[in-house]
Amino acid sequence: MAKKLIPFLLILLLAPSSGTLWGWHWFEPAARKNQKGIEAYQQGKFAEALGDFLSAKGLKAEAPQLKNNTAAALYELKKYREALEEFSRIVPAKLGPAAAGLHYNMGNAYYRLGQFPKALESYKQCLRLDPDDLQAKKNFELTLKKIQEQQQQKQEQNQPQDHPADAERQKQKYSAMMQFLNQNEKRQMEKKKRKITPAKNEKDW
Repeated sequence: MAKKLIPFLLILLLAPSSGTLWGWHWFEPAARKNQKGIEAYQQGKFAEALGDFLSAKGLKAEAPQLKNNTAAALYELKKYREALEEFSRIVPAKLGPAAAGLHYNMGNAYYRLGQFPKALESYKQCLRLDPDDLQAKKNFELTLKKIQEQQQQKQEQNQPQDHPADAERQKQKYSAMMQFLNQNEKRQMEKKKRKITPAKNEKDW
């Protein structure tokens, strides 16, 4: 079976008005280099984008936007461990609403490294902040399935298992999370159904 790819969510935090880059104006060298990196990234020139982001980071080392964009380029270059290290340097509180996307991105990096429990936890953090993120929900489900497959393989190979009580608690925790996400998705669908479409005028004869 072909391995399902997990889409990557790129966060480009450019607005200095967010307060995280107070005093960073569009005409500053760091801003220009960052914009140049974004353009290269969007063209699929990830190595070039990485160079631009690193150059911008040399001027604004603590800017979470630049850390994020550097990690994004590393991820696309399949340098997942380095990308994760860069993501981990970002303080979620400094991103405001975009923190959900940070956890999502970290989940993808953990998944690529085969660290499925950590990926699952990252997707869960994302969904706590943004329960309406359907892609995060799909990735949560996919990762949970991957963990269950690994546990099944361990059983078949008679490898040491987690304590039964611990395994049951973990199962209940994830089941509760899935129940909440499914209910939330159902509510979204019901809201869409409740939208009233304007009545069409009947043709006059």
